[in-house]
Amino acid sequence: MLFLFNDVVFDVGDPREAALSAHTPLDPAVLKSFNVAKTIKLVRETIFEFPEIARERPDKALFLSAMVAWKTGEANAMLAVRPTAARTPRDVQIRLADVSIVTLAQLRELQGGGRLTARAANDAVWDHAPQRLQA
Repeated sequence: MLFLFNDVVFDVGDPREAALSAHTPLDPAVLKSFNVAKTIKLVRETIFEFPEIARERPDKALFLSAMVAWKTGEANAMLAVRPTAARTPRDVQIRLADVSIVTLAQLRELQGGGRLTARAANDAVWDHAPQRLQA
């Protein structure tokens, strides 16, 4: 499964398996107990601490991508942004989307050629994502 996290496309494979096999201090039993709200809280806390995680810590970003895909059952794209004025993790803004595999494959191709930019991801996904999937 392809998953767009901000402006990076990850291949998470089977989201559940990817999340459970990730190197994380969280026990698999704890991960299994997570619901969508708890998963989004984890994303917010992580983005608050590491705003550029998708590019700077791809292993952690892959884990978060897998968790979101697994727990939502429909999202395959996430935009998570820490505003400069953010004071707490609750200030982190998150949008989720269900993007066509064709769009994700095109973005991955751009990424493979070193041409995937935040603008390209925004134009392809976030300008069209419905607000109802905003977390």
